[in-house]
Amino acid sequence: MKSSDSPDLEFTVSPTDVDEDQFVSIWNIASSTMGGNAVQTRTLASRLLGFLCKHRCGLLTVSSTDAKYLDDWFERDNSLLYDWKPESEKVDVLSQHAYVPFDAFCNFVRANKFKSDQNHSPRRADRVDWFTNDWNVG
Repeated sequence: MKSSDSPDLEFTVSPTDVDEDQFVSIWNIASSTMGGNAVQTRTLASRLLGFLCKHRCGLLTVSSTDAKYLDDWFERDNSLLYDWKPESEKVDVLSQHAYVPFDAFCNFVRANKFKSDQNHSPRRADRVDWFTNDWNVG
């Protein structure tokens, strides 16, 4: 599936990564879009997490099992929500557990003018608030 929703980037996703309700992980969107290059995938996933957080995107969904896993991780190591630098493995963990409906995601990033070459650094409190209040569990 393809979408030309960002002026400088065409988001793609492998049909095998999309579930029956059209949900796909942020990581799989970034990976498909970057042709599977791990460094570029992590960089794009990092920028997407920051962008989605800064714009309080309410499209993210996480299973109840994954929500507990992420909550427990954050209790042990709060850098899970604070270290979203492109070289951080925390980006992998969050973006692999965060699912979005692909078409709605593409519409959101287009409407809010995502640019793949810009970094977005939400405040720590905003990251926790976004994860706690805006992610859907189910």
